[in-house]
Amino acid sequence: MRDPEGLEYRPHERQPVPKRMFSGVLMLLVLLIAGFLFLNSSFFTVTSIVAQGNKYMSSDEIYAVASLPQHSNIFRLNVGDVKERLSRDLRVAQVSVSRQFPNTIVINITERKPLAYIASSYGFVELDKQGVVLAAYKNIKKIRVPMITGVRLDAAYVSDQINNQAVLYVLSYLANLDEETLDQLSEINVADGKLNAYTNNSIQIRIGAVDKLMEKAKLTQDMLKEIKEHNLAVDYVDLNYSSPIIKFKQ
Repeated sequence: MRDPEGLEYRPHERQPVPKRMFSGVLMLLVLLIAGFLFLNSSFFTVTSIVAQGNKYMSSDEIYAVASLPQHSNIFRLNVGDVKERLSRDLRVAQVSVSRQFPNTIVINITERKPLAYIASSYGFVELDKQGVVLAAYKNIKKIRVPMITGVRLDAAYVSDQINNQAVLYVLSYLANLDEETLDQLSEINVADGKLNAYTNNSIQIRIGAVDKLMEKAKLTQDMLKEIKEHNLAVDYVDLNYSSPIIKFKQ
């Protein structure tokens, strides 16, 4: 067939696909399918959650707040959502959530520091140094900070800012203690406007009136450090004098 100008027209002939190219495309497709199936296999199912940096929150509490779906694939799990859920908990100051392949999620927590527990109308609440209620418990399984006794909060809910002046005095005293000293105290009792602290070894610290609390906290640290270093058998320490009095056990 010729066109009007006399040029011959020939239809374009389809070139056969080389066998080597076809085999390569097929192999690539097989690899992609195999990779997809492998990445979605049980090998990458989250089977371990590791909590780090927590002292006051138990690992079980962290796992409950994180609320990871069961049988989650480590690639499909939205770690941003997990981080957001943990960040909403008042006990958490900072948190990071990361993947550790093939099947572990690592949660690194920086906590807001609780200073004391105190009884409320429905159980116990946990307070920080500003008097903010960080958490509420029906029962406390493990005492990790001192218990305030002699006073209670009838209506205190998580995120509330308490304004009981006696409790705020106690928190002011506790906030000026270092970590080592705080760990040694089990109770702070409030009675008739005076404070008494008790250690885990049943040593009474007679703090007295709610004045000079920063100074009395420093004295408490020094006294307890000396008692511990020299393994002294002490009945009580009285901070109500210019020079603290130590009463030894008979």
